[in-house]
Amino acid sequence: MVLKRGISKLSLNYKFARSSTSIRSVTQKECSFRRSKVFHKHIKKIKLFDSAKYQKHLTTSWLGQSFEYVKEIGSTNSYLKKRAPENISHGQVLLAGLQTKGRGQYKRNWESAAGQNLTFTLVLRPQQANRFHILTLACARALVAQIEEELNQPAALKWPNDVIADGKKIAGLLTETVFNGNKLDRLLIGIGININQTSFADEIKAKAGSLRMACGAEIDREHFLAELLSRIEFEYGRWHKQNDELLKWINQKIIGYGQWVRLKVDGQKHPGAFKMVGIDNSGRLAVIDKEGGVKTFSYEQIRIIVD
Repeated sequence: MVLKRGISKLSLNYKFARSSTSIRSVTQKECSFRRSKVFHKHIKKIKLFDSAKYQKHLTTSWLGQSFEYVKEIGSTNSYLKKRAPENISHGQVLLAGLQTKGRGQYKRNWESAAGQNLTFTLVLRPQQANRFHILTLACARALVAQIEEELNQPAALKWPNDVIADGKKIAGLLTETVFNGNKLDRLLIGIGININQTSFADEIKAKAGSLRMACGAEIDREHFLAELLSRIEFEYGRWHKQNDELLKWINQKIIGYGQWVRLKVDGQKHPGAFKMVGIDNSGRLAVIDKEGGVKTFSYEQIRIIVD
């Protein structure tokens, strides 16, 4: 899956779940699906996600209890942006077997093989309308912990919101917001995880990987998603309480943390080297220059270059 940032006059900016305990599949009509005859034949061969199995493994109190699975959709984030507020609940999860218009950072497309990975969006409706990037990173950090347990090897966060394991990009996140006037209506965190895909397009195969490629065995997607949502629900609680330990936990896994790195700010390489201090309570990334001066940057401003 690939995620891309968009802005609408509903005020869409970013990437990051009220619960009704329902599990269902979205119909073609509801999602306005359009398939060619060729793809329609292909989609029948896809290994479908087993919602009942997922529900059996799910141990959360609210996250993912309201769950929808679709075989194909343009973008889960885009679809949920347009859904009426009365049809959105806190903690809702929309999972797609295939996203044909998946989006990532910097308007990049996200490649994901149908029926092999996990490409989904979390719907969150927090009362506070700030510190969203910390929540995105908390979700990413929960995913790092899940991957490390699955693979029994280290994983890390690549600023601002990619997950790296086995030297390859395994996952990415995209957060977007929808405002109703000045009030936050919903926060959407799109997450794409390469689970069982074993081949990628030539232009990305050197950088992209999957859990199956890293461990050599097929991963149970239903169990993996249920366990991940449990971890994210816990981290959401820490984020809501503004727990300082959460920041430390996140920082420990950001590539370049505590090291001297180079920066690209607003697309331009910044002269000199800086020591990465990590994210602060507002979600800004703090660095120290050679003279001891502290600089902070919003997540969209800065890219980290590790020599």
